[in-house]
Amino acid sequence: MYADLYLAAEVSDDDVELAEVATQCGYDFNHPLVSDVAEPVVAQWHDEPCLRLRLTLAKALPVAALEELQHSGAVQISHPSIATYSVLGILSGT
Repeated sequence: MYADLYLAAEVSDDDVELAEVATQCGYDFNHPLVSDVAEPVVAQWHDEPCLRLRLTLAKALPVAALEELQHSGAVQISHPSIATYSVLGILSGT
């Protein structure tokens, strides 16, 4: 099972696109229930471009537990052109 974590990222450099940030940034999501984190990709959250991290979960979780995972996990994104980032939401996958 996996979950998709969506992140808003403010890019401070006008010459850098979000897709470039996605392929060049450092990333991680630390939580005991997450066994792997896939490279970020550009996605849409309510018609706004954002970054998506696909989290491989150690076990299937109910929706309420996913919301807790979103708040209790430690997300890290690093790139010189990212001014700020924040978690928008998390959705379960199969």
